[in-house]
Amino acid sequence: MMRLKREILFVVFASILIALSVPALAQQTVLSGKELVRCKILHNLSVYHQGSRGYMGLVADIADGWHINSNMPLDKYLIPTTVEVTAQDGIEVEKILYPEPVMEKLGISEGKMSLYKGHVVFGIKFRIAQNLKPQDYNIKVVLKYQGCNNLTCIEPASIDLTDKIHVGMLDETSEALNTEIFSLPIFQEEKQLSTAGHASGQEQFSGIVEKKGLLLTFIIIFIGGLALNLTPCIYPLIPITVSYFGGQAQGKTSKTLTLAFIYVFGMSLTYSLLGTIAAMTGNLFGSALQNPIVIAFIAAVLVALATSMFDMWEIRMPTFIARRTGTAKQGYIGSLIMGLTVGIVAAPCIGPFVLGLLTYVGSTGNPLLGFFMFFTLAWGMGVPFIVLGTLSGSLTKLPKSGDWMVWVKKVFGFILIAMAFYFLRPVIGARLTTVGYALTTLIGGIYLGWLEKSHKYGKVFNAFTKAVGVLSIAAAIFFALQAGMQSRGEKAGGIAWQTYSEEAISSAKASGMPVIIDFSADWCIPCHELEDKSFVDKRIIDLSKKFVTLKVDMTRVKEREKKLKNKFDVKGVPTIIFFDRKGNEIPHLRVTGFVEADEFLRHMQVALSNN
Repeated sequence: MMRLKREILFVVFASILIALSVPALAQQTVLSGKELVRCKILHNLSVYHQGSRGYMGLVADIADGWHINSNMPLDKYLIPTTVEVTAQDGIEVEKILYPEPVMEKLGISEGKMSLYKGHVVFGIKFRIAQNLKPQDYNIKVVLKYQGCNNLTCIEPASIDLTDKIHVGMLDETSEALNTEIFSLPIFQEEKQLSTAGHASGQEQFSGIVEKKGLLLTFIIIFIGGLALNLTPCIYPLIPITVSYFGGQAQGKTSKTLTLAFIYVFGMSLTYSLLGTIAAMTGNLFGSALQNPIVIAFIAAVLVALATSMFDMWEIRMPTFIARRTGTAKQGYIGSLIMGLTVGIVAAPCIGPFVLGLLTYVGSTGNPLLGFFMFFTLAWGMGVPFIVLGTLSGSLTKLPKSGDWMVWVKKVFGFILIAMAFYFLRPVIGARLTTVGYALTTLIGGIYLGWLEKSHKYGKVFNAFTKAVGVLSIAAAIFFALQAGMQSRGEKAGGIAWQTYSEEAISSAKASGMPVIIDFSADWCIPCHELEDKSFVDKRIIDLSKKFVTLKVDMTRVKEREKKLKNKFDVKGVPTIIFFDRKGNEIPHLRVTGFVEADEFLRHMQVALSNN
């Protein structure tokens, strides 16, 4: 009897073990093939017409208990999930849309991982050529991924799918399909995680116009103009407005308000003109506003404005005009000139937002639309100037406003001189720019801390100014040491670029190496930021050795540079383009403007993983 009981217990125990092992065995069966991920392609329309845009959804269902890495995994050794599309001529794939990843802590990682689980939808945005013949066209979609569970990862795999896009006659009715899929956020917002903030400006604004309409687009542009007041080119100019209108106000709010509106109207004229030129030429004004002559002019304007902060001169209406128009209008012409000047000074570093807007306006070829979009942008930028300018007129009614305003004006005078060196950097080089910072902060510290006469206004204020003086001198020492390091060449070498050539492209394609092409120029401030902050990162330098790295110098645009600019559809600099091992551009990795080292490194890793 005891033996029988032991046998029964053994059978029960064995049954439990078998039951527990069944899921694991089933899971192993899933891993033995490509059944870890099951995919299908869905269309948003039954018929696509010539010149129209369309969407496809790549729907992926991932096995329970497993996941695949997101398109931008957090760990460099993980293989990203990518979607590759090959279409016939006449069908242009404009964008790959990747969904929001899930952030989870798993047993195989020390921290959280960026991954996809369960039911996942990838998007494909494409455009039908205007002259494409109505018929069915083949399209191939490849999903590349690496699957993992909570304990282990399997080798990378891929799924190949083929489908057809039906291009119909204009009179052929098109019906909306799979609305539940194409109402997901990635299609509604056209959000692409792998290149957040670095998709082409034309796509960004064309998407806004298509989805939001012109009214909301103009509201977004106005809000963008407000935000631009926080950029380093505009923010230091705000006290100039406060000082200028404060001096002109004479306690009359109505006159101050009029001057402020004329000031902003001058800004709007500058930007509206730039928007019109961009629409008429189909190009950006970056190179025109950042060439050495214009840079020198902007620096001279900044120095002139700085001297006005030291009360060395004042913008006034010319005497011969004042005699004819009367003194009541004195300052109106000066206000207009100030507004025009601020527009020019701020233009070279007003950010990716304006770069995107210019790209879109240039692509439309509509001068009237370009004029009003940039007119709206300028008034968004100008609202704080109007408010602060009007308030500055009221400051004259405060009995003690001069106690601190005089000193503050001179602080911003030194800031404007430092800004002049910042703009001159592409012309004079990094070391002389740093020397300029050192001299400005040294002289400014001594003057503001001990020589400026406003110290008589109280012990607390006197102590504060001396603290600012000490900090400025400390900053001067820091800049001096940095300049010494630059002169001794102690900076990292950076990426080893070679001059662009078709031979280098052909050689890279033959050897199966990916390619990075950097379009840059000596006059381009963001290009120097990339060289000094991102390209010197050791991780980027090491990984760049697995690429063919080519540079196109756009400092002086000649016939060769013009052809390359048109060939690669480069709207401005810096523009960095990635090519896979087969010599095909990876559109969603294109970079325009400055990016931090970590982000650029992720772009390189994704490009390297494309086969």
